[in-house]
Parts: sequence; C-alpha cells; structure tokens
Amino acid sequence: MALTKQQALDLLESDDLIGLGMEAHQLRLKKNDPRVVTYQIDRNINYTNFCTEYCSFCAFYRPLGAKDGYVLSFEDIYKKIDEMLELGGTGILLQGGLHPDLQIGYYENLLALPESMIAVLIGNERL
Repeated sequence: MALTKQQALDLLESDDLIGLGMEAHQLRLKKNDPRVVTYQIDRNINYTNFCTEYCSFCAFYRPLGAKDGYVLSFEDIYKKIDEMLELGGTGILLQGGLHPDLQIGYYENLLALPESMIAVLIGNERL
C-alpha cells in the first residue's frame, strides 16, 4: 500500500492538482471501506495580517500602518477557538503575517491557551 520513493517524488513534483486528488481518492478506496468518508473540521485563525514580506501567493497581507491591518487580541482568538469547538471542530491552524513588533513572548503567550482549549493543539483529540 505504501508509495515507492519515485511515486512520492512524482506526486510531490506534479502540478496536476486534479490528478493528485484522483490518485488520493483511489488510495483511499483501496485502504478504507469505500462507503466511509471522514472529514476534519478545523479553523484557520489569522492573528495578524500585518506583514513585512510581499509573498506572491498571499492576498490578505497589509503593510505596517495600513488602516485595515489588525492584530487579534487573545480574547478574540479564544472566541474563534470556542466557535470552532461549538461546531464540532477539533483543530486550529494559527497563521499570520511577519509582524516585526511581535516578539517571542507574544507567540509563547498565544500558545498558553486556557486548559479547555489545549486539546486543539495536541493531536486534534478532545481531552
């Protein structure tokens, strides 16, 4: 059932998203009961859209000082996590711009979630 190194490399280098999805579907059918499909409910939380980089794939960044830029408060982030949990979600992805004023302490505090929310960061399993 495992892919060969060459097959994995071919998939990695492919720009055929539809073909990649079809291959994944065929592997799922071989590995699992074809009548059963599962989904993960999670949420991307963008804690800031201020960014000093100008990546070609990012449409949401704002330069420092932009009027529509933001840094979410921890309270707002926790509210978004609660909303996701209420919908049956099991995981979060914290993502944001490269904000030069957000130092390591900000990120350490960001990950110091209330105990009721810790499960979303470890194995996507509710404790």
